[in-house]
Amino acid sequence: MEFIQRKVYFQLKEHLDKPEISLVLGPRQSGKTTIMKKLQWELEKKGRSCVFLNLDVVEDRSFFDSQHALIDLIKGRTGKKGVFVFIDEISRLKNAGLFLKGLYDLKTGYKFIVSGSGALELRADVLEPLTGRKKIFYCLPLSFSEFAAYKFDISSNNFEQLTSDLDKKLTVHFRKRQRLIGEYFSFGGYPRVVLAETEKEKREVLREIYSSYLEKDIGFLLGVEKEEAFVNLVRILASQVGNLVNRAELSVTLGLNERTIKKYLYFLEKTFVISMVKPFFRNARKELTKLPKVYFLDLGFLWLARGILPTANQTMNGGVFENAGFLRLREFDFLKQIRFWRTKSGAEVDFVVFSEKTGNPVPVEIKLMAKKGRGRGMMSFIKKYQPEKSFIYFLRGKDRKEKDGFNVEKGEVCLLPYHFLPVIE
Repeated sequence: MEFIQRKVYFQLKEHLDKPEISLVLGPRQSGKTTIMKKLQWELEKKGRSCVFLNLDVVEDRSFFDSQHALIDLIKGRTGKKGVFVFIDEISRLKNAGLFLKGLYDLKTGYKFIVSGSGALELRADVLEPLTGRKKIFYCLPLSFSEFAAYKFDISSNNFEQLTSDLDKKLTVHFRKRQRLIGEYFSFGGYPRVVLAETEKEKREVLREIYSSYLEKDIGFLLGVEKEEAFVNLVRILASQVGNLVNRAELSVTLGLNERTIKKYLYFLEKTFVISMVKPFFRNARKELTKLPKVYFLDLGFLWLARGILPTANQTMNGGVFENAGFLRLREFDFLKQIRFWRTKSGAEVDFVVFSEKTGNPVPVEIKLMAKKGRGRGMMSFIKKYQPEKSFIYFLRGKDRKEKDGFNVEKGEVCLLPYHFLPVIE
């Protein structure tokens, strides 16, 4: 079994000895089942007892008539305590939340690792009963770090070492680095797409993922009444990544009421297609708008939503690269959500992240070309908030390398190439 080491894989390994249910959520074909199978294999190799059940399989589903029926099955297969029970596609089970709550409250001594599709987050009857009984792990399309580490054939016992080894490879291997950036920007990070060997195969897999999402998650699971309008909404959002999302304008364009637009945007977020970034402000009178900006969680999906079948080294524009920069920043798992900044006078910074030590804002601009100078938006932000660090992410141009992994002095702006993550402490 070909396996891509993921951050969520290491996170799940660390949680295996915790009593709470490990709940893995993510879109279809994002690698949830593969990760669970890998963990099962590793545990069994150590002599630990495991049971793996998939609710997509009718035969397995028959064991979920009651909690006690499932427990009897586990006992019958293992005859032991301390069993690791993997349950794949819990979304298929009605009243899944109450069922899992009952299992946990029985104090069986079993460890449950459970996966569900994005639609699971739309069901309050699943997550609310599990309050205090579960920890959620998100399995999304591969980040650039995960993608590049796999392509360089880097493996490790922890994610920190893996990314450290990757930084060294990316620094030394310029040509391969450029090829990998081009491939990731063109086809994104869905595991099956990454594993596909030819460009043609990558496009076919992407199309399958895209159509499967629209037909199954949206058409069937969510019961969207006007599928054509929903598809058009996705296309419009893809054409304006990095721009403000105005529900009133979308309502007029699509002929839908604002309530429906709001519901569809919620669907898209909860099924891991888009992420809405809210504005940062401390003075609501002077700093503009409550409107969010929109970004896609996979670049290959973004191209298809635009009606474009990507090719190797797809032509990049500012909006798509800004989306790529957003995905890079998401690798940090910041305590505070990523924001953007815009004033009534028109000054803007693409992203604002926050130091986890001080809570202070750190501005990040995304530029296709590295240029000298800070720009009006960055200068305005620095003058107003006096951040300790500021970064400009760029795709093409010469980077200014500082010591200690791009550490910069207070008030200084660091030009940062895409393959490096900024040092934000």
